Amino acid sequence: MSMEKSISTLRFDGGILCLDFVNTISNRNKPVLFDYLPGFKELLEWYDRTGVITAKVSHTLERLAKGYPQKAAVVFDKCIALRELLLRLFTAAIHRKAPDPSDIVLFNTYVADAYANIEVAWRPAQRQGELLFNAPALEQLTWWLVKSALELYTGKSLQQVRQCPACGWLFLDKSRNGSRKWCSMSVCGDIHKVQQFHQRNKKKTK
Repeated sequence: MSMEKSISTLRFDGGILCLDFVNTISNRNKPVLFDYLPGFKELLEWYDRTGVITAKVSHTLERLAKGYPQKAAVVFDKCIALRELLLRLFTAAIHRKAPDPSDIVLFNTYVADAYANIEVAWRPAQRQGELLFNAPALEQLTWWLVKSALELYTGKSLQQVRQCPACGWLFLDKSRNGSRKWCSMSVCGDIHKVQQFHQRNKKKTK
């Protein structure tokens, strides 16, 4: 019996926040897509699972969404548009192609908005500074994604971004020899092996 798809069952195989967000579509290689994020409520549930925002901030954002549903809808739509934008930017990088100039322009509008609301905080335990979004605004849900994507897109780890051939999910290949092929060996890797087995058997029976 297959497990029902929901935020609570969604795998986090991307290796970084922004790629996990891009992967909130169940299988991008199928003609009919299942979206784990049909609305703002699910988006907030997804964030709760990431641990990026505290429970206190999450409750504040939930109250704001209930008080300002139209604004919450706008923020949600911007997040979903960002999800598809990041897919285009990272898949272009995977194939070593230049991004569409309009996508860079659009991404820069997200960056400008996010970094206008960022501040530095000191972390005593780690003895280092940290960039945070402390404004109690619904837009935080966009800003954290932008920060994650910007750090990946402008850093050396961009060379480690891969796309799973089985489901189309994006992930960071942190394997020692850079040979990781699937987002999940136990899921997509096994499916791929089963498909290859059936294909070989079909050829034998012809």
